Amino acid sequence: MSTTIKTYVGIFILLLSVFSMAGVMSASIDANNARDFHASVMAEIEDSNFASSVIGACKTQATNAGYELLIDSNSVVKDEDGKPTLMEVILKYQYHIDFFGLVSSQQIRGFAR
Repeated sequence: MSTTIKTYVGIFILLLSVFSMAGVMSASIDANNARDFHASVMAEIEDSNFASSVIGACKTQATNAGYELLIDSNSVVKDEDGKPTLMEVILKYQYHIDFFGLVSSQQIRGFAR
């Protein structure tokens, strides 16, 4: 009888571990996707020389992907001609582990030059 109970407890702990790790791996993949998206947005903004149309398109893409993209207007550095040379790009996303019901708002910050 004790062997049966130990077996079921072992199976329960094993299943709990499997589902926990699957949730953590899924959250890590989501965070990695957000980092990749942030890097591609920064590259697009830099390649366009900070064109406002490209920034607007990037914000639309971010909204469609479930992110929130912010360009910090206080961090814009302009050269002597008044053209931007540096902008802070902030990407906000949700980090969630569904198995535990954990949801956390995270952000990635970077400077486009």
